[in-house]
Amino acid sequence: MDKIKELIHLLLADFELEEEEEQEMLINLGSFLNDQKAYLVENDAEWILDVASESTLQFAIANEINEFIITGDKIDEIHEVIVEEFEGDFAEFPYEKKFNAAEYIEWVSKELSENYPDLELIEFGDSFGDNIQLMFVLGKDVNRIKELCEELNIRCNRADEILKL
Repeated sequence: MDKIKELIHLLLADFELEEEEEQEMLINLGSFLNDQKAYLVENDAEWILDVASESTLQFAIANEINEFIITGDKIDEIHEVIVEEFEGDFAEFPYEKKFNAAEYIEWVSKELSENYPDLELIEFGDSFGDNIQLMFVLGKDVNRIKELCEELNIRCNRADEILKL
């Protein structure tokens, strides 16, 4: 549980999160560790046992931090969420460029590094569908986040790694 707690703390370090919110997430994840099937049933996700049983922890963590994950299946939808996250203080989507997903990730990462140099864009978890799941985290924490994700068997990629997929 210590690694999960550290991962949650690092993933959400840039968010103004009440201690009670983080504690509730950790209690829920403790419940998951005690009885995975009950947690999955309660969250309408028992199907994951059939399709990706090795990914139940990844699902549970993403489920608990879902409100902090940028999710979408189209890059313009993802961009709308990003603009909302920065309360409108982020470059508008460049429709004229007709980006594919890789070009968009490269562009948004450049915009981020120029305007918010402390943050880095990562892909976190697997949506188990067509959606892309992204997060902004503190750049100084990315190496440790990736290390923890590898140890916990959770998908995590830096923006430049996403571009290679």
